Amino acid sequence: MLTHEQVQAAISAQLDGEAPQLSPDVIEAHVSGCSECAAFRDKAAALSRSLSVVEPAGVPPHDLSDVILAGVEPEWQRASSARQASLTLARVALGVLSLAFVVWAVVVVVSASGLTTLASEGTLADGADPGRAHLLMEAAALRFGIASGLAFAAWRPASAPGLLPVACTMFAFLCGFTMRDFALGSVAAGQVYILIGTGLATVSLGWAWAADRGFLLHDAFRAISASPR
Repeated sequence: MLTHEQVQAAISAQLDGEAPQLSPDVIEAHVSGCSECAAFRDKAAALSRSLSVVEPAGVPPHDLSDVILAGVEPEWQRASSARQASLTLARVALGVLSLAFVVWAVVVVVSASGLTTLASEGTLADGADPGRAHLLMEAAALRFGIASGLAFAAWRPASAPGLLPVACTMFAFLCGFTMRDFALGSVAAGQVYILIGTGLATVSLGWAWAADRGFLLHDAFRAISASPR
């Protein structure tokens, strides 16, 4: 898997006039979707231009790798630390949500266990409701599925984009029916809980995907609020 360090080393080699270990197309494709490496290239190019201005005439250019890395390393370290912190928090959120869905699924299974009780003569006991028990077991299976997906995304954040459309679709679908029932005055607490749960799952998966790709929330706000020159 291509890492930020490999791309940034290739960018440094390009600026030094050396042959990078990665092809220019690969570098450009990565930089176009990675704000961290794009910022590295901009800073490195600016530093390289400033050094070329003061280079004495007739003196062959020196290897600028160490100079460039020394100039951009502090900012790169800050960006990398912020990215790691954001990714860690997103993974913790996914893990907590996964555990919450597991507990919720167990509670649903327990509540359904008494709805299929048989009487001594082999018939259903009073209060038994097999139809409701079946629906509750399906709801428990859904919660277990969400929990396993969130746990996998917490373990492998790179898988978050594959799970994000599922969580987002569930949230949108449930949101529509919950708003309808709310308007009719027939909304139940369970509808609100599952809506909140799928909403938090969608946000956490999106957060993990963005952090894994190197996107930070403050960078987005800064880009939106930037004034054109």
